[in-house]
Amino acid sequence: MHFMKTHHYQRLLQYVKIDGHSSVQPGNSDQYFYLKRTDGVVQIFKSALKNTWPRQLTYFEEGVDGYKASPDGKIIAAIVNFKGSEHNPIALIDATTGSWVMAVQFDGAQVGSILWKPDSSAFVFRSNHENGKDFQIYEYRLFESDIRLLVPSVGWAFPIAFSPSLGKLLYGQALSNADMNLFLWDFTSGTSEIVTPHQGQISYEAGFGRTDNELYVLSNEGSDFHKLYHWDLESGKKQPLGPSIDWELSGLEISNCGRYILYSANEEGYSSLYLIDAWLNNELPTPETKGIISAYSFTQSMDIMFCYDFPKRSSEVYLWSWAHAESKQLTWSSYQGLMPHEFVQPELIEFESFDGLKIPAFLYLPKNYKRGKSIPMILHFHGGPEAQFRPNFYKHFQYFLELGIGICAPNIRGSSGYGLHYMSLDDYKKRMDSVQDGIELARYLMDEGYTSSDQLGVMGGSYGGFMVLSLITEAPQYFAAACDVVGISNLVTFLKNTAPYRRALREAEYGPLSDEEFLKSISPIYKMDRVITPLLVVHGATDPRVPLNEAQQVVEALQARNRAVEWLYFEDEGHGIRKLENQILYYDKMFQFFSKYLLP
Repeated sequence: MHFMKTHHYQRLLQYVKIDGHSSVQPGNSDQYFYLKRTDGVVQIFKSALKNTWPRQLTYFEEGVDGYKASPDGKIIAAIVNFKGSEHNPIALIDATTGSWVMAVQFDGAQVGSILWKPDSSAFVFRSNHENGKDFQIYEYRLFESDIRLLVPSVGWAFPIAFSPSLGKLLYGQALSNADMNLFLWDFTSGTSEIVTPHQGQISYEAGFGRTDNELYVLSNEGSDFHKLYHWDLESGKKQPLGPSIDWELSGLEISNCGRYILYSANEEGYSSLYLIDAWLNNELPTPETKGIISAYSFTQSMDIMFCYDFPKRSSEVYLWSWAHAESKQLTWSSYQGLMPHEFVQPELIEFESFDGLKIPAFLYLPKNYKRGKSIPMILHFHGGPEAQFRPNFYKHFQYFLELGIGICAPNIRGSSGYGLHYMSLDDYKKRMDSVQDGIELARYLMDEGYTSSDQLGVMGGSYGGFMVLSLITEAPQYFAAACDVVGISNLVTFLKNTAPYRRALREAEYGPLSDEEFLKSISPIYKMDRVITPLLVVHGATDPRVPLNEAQQVVEALQARNRAVEWLYFEDEGHGIRKLENQILYYDKMFQFFSKYLLP
């Protein structure tokens, strides 16, 4: 037994320590930056196209949450992690020496959306430090080392782009996760003008073309999916661009000259990258992929740098020369002695829910699985809910599969990536329809012979945690084990206690606090007497999105009823488990928990 536990732990370490490369950004000349985990946290690295050895630039105790390199590649503005609280300072790092100073530091406030001026003399960012609720846009000037309010705002404002003349700033204001407006701030007059007055839920991605009066926009205005347009702000004319694509488009990037446009199509969860010559409205060659492309941008030489991963490979940095139609891999992840070619690729399936709606799901089956054999299976629900499970590389999935446990990850109604209508099907009073989708998936997998109720588990994080708790209270007879990670248990206390700047966006999705009776009626915490499924609860003590009390309520309610419940709280984590040492503890606990209840 001791040997088996030791073998399990060593094998687990191999999987958890698989690294990857993300958030690539070009610098000046041939240099580029990216994020990579080292010493248990995520740091910024620098490398060059001439195959020089990578250099670690940051050594912050808890790593960084994100960064933005200046256009000249000399300075990096990094958002430094602080116990997962999302109340993080901004440090300025010299890209040559690695020396740094703390430039922006507000106690108990969130900052983000860093946007550099083209001449690298200053950057703008959003912050809610004035009242903890409303995001306004501020400017930090490097030579003066000072911060000034640039755009006063109420709600969730964020900078997007400077106009070519530098006379205007394009910025957005989110009304919900599916609804926003675009504004132009005029530096001369000090006033804002709304660009997108509208009714209904519409969202936008945008940037300037050659002049201050033209925008390239991805918008779902008048459509279920986002489409690409050229907008003439003087005439109001909107001209469609690019090929006709009936999938969700996102990730708009515009070259400095305003001629070339990059964006990606989300085709059944996989990425297709599109490059458009906007002046000629021609489609140009892009790399063929079978996974997820992220963090792409134009280099100074007009090549394309991007990150790419797929179910059997971790994320790497690539360079695409579209002039020569060829790509080059720039980074190489360590697989800790594991064989990636032995990892499992999921199958995209579809099942019918209670009302006839077709729901897509990714089904991962262990190697050598034989059709008709009932095996342990775990349903995995993503967060959001306006998010999407996509077939990225999930190292813990691959370890489950090695243990003989299958995974099924659905995109139930309310998920993004399938159009505005699909994403709205779980709003407010329709919330429990999405829970019913989860129940129908459990029935489908059992009816098809993949698994049985004594072998079926469920896990999920954030909204996925709400789904876990809802399923084991609405259909407890179907599940033999469950894991709730940073999940919502009580929609009333969640909305009251979540960070003030998030409340309005969340009420737009779940319903207003004024309708407390309805929120209580769908909250799993009031149905704990129905739970018969052993439950593991995992949470971070500094979580500003879903406060720790959401987990504590569940544990206390189940303990009072003498139900099987285990928990794992991390004092230095927020909305998710990020540090390597904590991930090891979390995954070890989770694997042992599901093995105990699902494996024979």
